[in-house]
Amino acid sequence: MRLVSTFPMRPREIFTFGLSLVFLAPTLFAESKIPEIPHSEVGFPLPYYSPVSGTFAEIRNHNLHLGSDFKSYGLNGHNILATFDGYVEEISYSKTGYGLSLNLYNPKYKIKSKYAHLHSFGGTLYELELLRRALLLMGDPTGFQLKLPPGMFVTKKGNAIGKTGETGSGPPHLHLEFRSEKGNINPLYFAEIHQKDVTPPTIISMFIEGDGLDKPLLLTAKEIGKGKFELYTEQGDKFTSIQLTGKIRIRLSGYDKIRSRNKNNVYGMDLFVNGKSVFSRNFDFLSFEDKSQKHQFYDINRSSLSPPVYFYHMYEQPKLFKEEGYSINLSSFPKKDKIQVQASLRDATGNVSSVFFDIIHEDQTLDLSAKPISKKTGNKYKSLDGVISIDLTNAEISGDGSLLITELLEKEIPFKIPKGLPLKGKIYQVETKRMSWKGEGQGEMNLGFTPSIKDSLYFFDSSIGKFQGIQPKRKPNGFSFKLTKVGFLMVLSDETPPNVFPMTSIARYIELPEVRNHCLEEKYYGLSDVGSGYRTNVELLVDGQSFPYEYDPDRSAIRVLIPKSLQKERPYLLLEVKASDFAGNNSEPFLDLISTNGWREDLQASCPVIE
Repeated sequence: MRLVSTFPMRPREIFTFGLSLVFLAPTLFAESKIPEIPHSEVGFPLPYYSPVSGTFAEIRNHNLHLGSDFKSYGLNGHNILATFDGYVEEISYSKTGYGLSLNLYNPKYKIKSKYAHLHSFGGTLYELELLRRALLLMGDPTGFQLKLPPGMFVTKKGNAIGKTGETGSGPPHLHLEFRSEKGNINPLYFAEIHQKDVTPPTIISMFIEGDGLDKPLLLTAKEIGKGKFELYTEQGDKFTSIQLTGKIRIRLSGYDKIRSRNKNNVYGMDLFVNGKSVFSRNFDFLSFEDKSQKHQFYDINRSSLSPPVYFYHMYEQPKLFKEEGYSINLSSFPKKDKIQVQASLRDATGNVSSVFFDIIHEDQTLDLSAKPISKKTGNKYKSLDGVISIDLTNAEISGDGSLLITELLEKEIPFKIPKGLPLKGKIYQVETKRMSWKGEGQGEMNLGFTPSIKDSLYFFDSSIGKFQGIQPKRKPNGFSFKLTKVGFLMVLSDETPPNVFPMTSIARYIELPEVRNHCLEEKYYGLSDVGSGYRTNVELLVDGQSFPYEYDPDRSAIRVLIPKSLQKERPYLLLEVKASDFAGNNSEPFLDLISTNGWREDLQASCPVIE
C-alpha cells in the first residue's frame, strides 16, 4: 500500500535501488561520492556500543548488503538514536524485507540514514508512533509507504526516535544504511560508528588459477602471528613458491570479526607484486547501478551467505560477466624471474593481515598421461560413468575453461560423512578450471533405480565445509537438482530422527518490558535434523490437547504463546512436542513441565481470562 500525503511537500525523490559498486581511493569518495558532513555530526544509532553482526557489501541472496547490522542481543525494544540532525523523510512497513523502517534526512549535507526491522517508532517522536498505528488500523495492515512533509517530524542527533525489533526478515537486530544522492555509504566510514577493534582480519585460504595449471590450487592459511599467515597445500606441506606462466588469477578467502563472534566482511584488500601495489579495493561506497553484480567482487561459485565465506577477486573483474579479469600477467616478466607476491585483507580500523609467496616465471610440467575426468558437449558436462550430468546452457559463463566432475571413494574425500547417514554409491566432486558461472546449473543424477524415501541427494559445499541444500527432486531413475556452487555430490540414506530442544541459548524473553505483551508467556522450542531436514509442522499438545503454535524460520524454532490467565486453575502445564523429517523418521516426544507460579504478578486487568 502507498499513501500520499496531502501536506505541501517537495516532489518525491525517486530512488532506484539498483546499485553499482565503484571503488576509488578514500579521498575521492569524500570529494565526489560521500557528503562532506563532519564526522563529529554523525552519532552512533544505539544507546550502547553494540558490535556489528553484518557488514557493508556482504553477499546476500540476490544482491549486496547495503548497510550494517547491529546486535540487539536477542531483545526487541532498545531505543534507536538519530545519527544526525534532520527530519523524518519517509516511513514504511512490510511483512518482508525491511519490515518497519524510517528514513532520516539532513537537507544541509543531503544525506539520509535508514533504520530497518524496527518494533515501533517513539521516543521524542511519539506522534510518529501514533501515525504508524493509525495507518495500520485505517489502511492496509500488511504494509504502507508514506512520504512525509519536510520538517513535520524534526529531531536532533542522539534523540530516541524508535525501538529495535525483528519485523521483515531476520532475528532481532538494527539494520542501518547511509545514503547520498549517488549511492550507499559504508556506516563504518564514520568515526563514531566505526568499530575500533584491534584484531586484524582472518585469512582462510587462497585460490590460484593459472594458464599452465592442470586444475586450480586451493591453499589453506594458518596464522603464525598477529596479521601474519602461512599457506599450506591439501597434503599439509608449507607453500612458499610455484612455477607459473601466462595470466594468473588470485582469490583470497577471509573475514573480520569486528568485536563480535560474527564473521563479517572486510573493509578492503590489496595485492602487491615485488613491493608495488597492483590492485586495491575499498568497500566504502556502492553506487546505485549494480547492486546485483556480485560476480565483480566475489567468486560466486565459492562464496556463501550462511555460513559467511567470502572469496574475494584480487583483480578487477569486468562488469560484463563473460569476460574474466586477472591478477598478474607473467608475460611482462622475464623467464625464470622470481616474483614476490603479497595478498592482504584490511579492516576499517586499519589492521592488516597478509600472506606471502613467490612465483617462478617458468612453464609448469604438465602430466600429459592424465586421463580426462569428465565429458563436455558445449556447456553440458557429464561424469565419465554418465551418472552425473550438469547443464550450464541457461547460466552465464565467464572464462575459457571447463567444469570438472571427478568420481571419488569415501576414503578420498577431505571431510567426514555424519553418523546415521550411510553412503549409497560413489561421490562426485564438481570443480571449475578457468571458468565460473552465474545462475543455476541444471543437474541430473541417473542411478538406474528409484531411490527410497530415506535416500536423498546431498551436496557438501567445499568452500564452507558444510552440507548445503541444492533442491533435489526424486525421479524414477534418480534425482534432478540445481547447482550454483562447487563441491561434492552423493546419495545418503537418512536413518536419524530429528531433534526437539528448548531454546536456552536465547533470553527468557525476546522483548524488553516496555514493549512486551504481559498477557502471554512466550516459549521457543528448537528443531534440528542432520539428514533430509525437519518438517515445520509438528504435533504439539498442552495437557493432552492440541495447541496452536507458529514456526519461526529465523530461529529454526516453533513459538508457543500461552495465556497467563491459565494460572488461575492450573499450577502446572505439560507441553509435548513431536517432530518428523522428510525421510519419514519421527522424533522422541519432548516434554516440558511448565510452572505457572509467578504469572499472577504479571497479569493486568486488561488481559482476557481463559478458563
